Amino acid sequence: MRAWLLILPILSSLPLLGQKEHSRTFRQWMGGQEVGGAIRTMTRDHSTEEVQDRQWVVLSRLGQEIRQDVTQTSRKGPGGGLVFTWRLQLSAEPFEGRAEWSPLAPTLLSIKPAHGPAVQKEVPTGAVLWPGELEARLKEAARLVRPVHATTFAFPLQQWNILQLEPHGAAPLPGFPDAIWFTGQESEGPITTPVEIWISPSAGEVRHRTVLGGLELLTQRAELPAPAKVAPSSPGLFARSQQALAPHPFQPWVTEWTLQAGGRLPTIPEDAQQSRLSGERLRLRRAELPTPQEAGQPPVKGVPPPEEARYLAPSALVPFQDPAFDGLLRRMALPAGLSRWDLAKRVTSFVFEWITEKDVSVDFASALEVCRRPRGDCTEHGVLAVALLRRLGVPARGVTGWVGLGELMGIHFWVEVRLKDRWIPVDPTFDQAPASALRVKLGETDLADLGSVAWEGAASDLSSVRWTAEATGAVVLSGELLRGPGGKGLRFLGGRWALRQGILHLQAPKSGPWQVRAVIRPGEAQLRGAQRLAGARTLRTGWWHSTHSRLWMDLGEGCWLQVEGVSEAEAYELLDQLTAPTSSS
Repeated sequence: MRAWLLILPILSSLPLLGQKEHSRTFRQWMGGQEVGGAIRTMTRDHSTEEVQDRQWVVLSRLGQEIRQDVTQTSRKGPGGGLVFTWRLQLSAEPFEGRAEWSPLAPTLLSIKPAHGPAVQKEVPTGAVLWPGELEARLKEAARLVRPVHATTFAFPLQQWNILQLEPHGAAPLPGFPDAIWFTGQESEGPITTPVEIWISPSAGEVRHRTVLGGLELLTQRAELPAPAKVAPSSPGLFARSQQALAPHPFQPWVTEWTLQAGGRLPTIPEDAQQSRLSGERLRLRRAELPTPQEAGQPPVKGVPPPEEARYLAPSALVPFQDPAFDGLLRRMALPAGLSRWDLAKRVTSFVFEWITEKDVSVDFASALEVCRRPRGDCTEHGVLAVALLRRLGVPARGVTGWVGLGELMGIHFWVEVRLKDRWIPVDPTFDQAPASALRVKLGETDLADLGSVAWEGAASDLSSVRWTAEATGAVVLSGELLRGPGGKGLRFLGGRWALRQGILHLQAPKSGPWQVRAVIRPGEAQLRGAQRLAGARTLRTGWWHSTHSRLWMDLGEGCWLQVEGVSEAEAYELLDQLTAPTSSS
């Protein structure tokens, strides 16, 4: 699970007229802690004007640093034509691109990402592309104390942003005695947040304050005094994106949940997997397995139907036409004639296995980078899976939302594939097809650009909601037999089960007790140093880790158990004696 993608707001102060070169520096704080800043340099010769922006953020996440760096150059030629180049560093390989605008075709903005097809964006009436024009509008609004309405374009995210401000009069700041205080809102793509901005008629924008994921985000001129520091114990950006859940021994196997929200639910999409109930509650269901007709649907070959075309298209995030993907497809060694669903299951498992380094310090990598460097967390799993599925002719899209795993619920990214007339969620991060039920979908993305991912929305929408999760179907204990969710059961000959505060215990006649719980498939890093074992009688396989006294058991059909406090001899005993009868057994 990852927190949201953070891109610094593009500041607008740009006094160009009458100056050959001028630079301004800004500092940024989040939740009272300084996390980054920005530098803007403006130059001018006889016929050309240029603006160079660099913005950066450094955050700590689970003991690792996450760095984000944006550089953008805006250049105006003698004929009024505009050229923009940008470089967004979120991982090892940057997102780069170039855009052009001409006064001869004022309604079109031509964009060419470094990886991905060229696109043309329609320029809304009255939109501002050149930073100097926005600067002039803001200064004039501050001088006349009048409202601001401006539409701008964020090139790294490739989305239109809208700024709406109302003036509230003079609000002097140190060194800027003529500053005017404005409040309003800014919409960055689909995300709208409240904003306060201080604008000087002579110096432009000097302070910018908003709220992101429940934390104050403050950007201001470096000359201004720093805000008061927040105690280190204050919850940080990533801590706010996770919530505690009560333990459940079979959480990944539960097919239906009810979530009670301790707060007002935002607007969320409803489908077969999630629906609203009365009293600020959600019903979450695991997707039904495909019908024979759905499971047999072939992939798209040739020209796709219009309703599926955007989910089969390449982009800078999923440039699956690159020759690097040929190697992955050869490695997968797929037989001919596989259906969409067969391909979805194989890709889900392959991506889980390919990304051996489950690395939370990767902020957001493209599918091409993950193809070359198999590391990252949920977004890297998701974009690579979408790229491979589209390359194979399976319509696929990304999903942003929240997922419950173990005793935590947090922001997550997964995938949906189209079969006939419905979308079925799969999760390559956990190797689940269909995906587990305990997840709240906030929106989907065709991954056409970074702006469509909308991490800020996932954080803002649900970070203030506290969840209580209740599984449908009780765990029934009867001596050596246990009945769990979805008709699954466990039996240990002569053993006894106990469930205390959500923790499941198994006592064998001559060994134990052990803690037992269902888990997702363990990854390579978890199994590093573990021994692979097989039961002498059942030949069931498992992995036993001597350092942690832990056994993982593969029960088949994507069901895994983790047993704690196990010796090697007890691991063999469990592999032979612990069975998983179905409801009909």
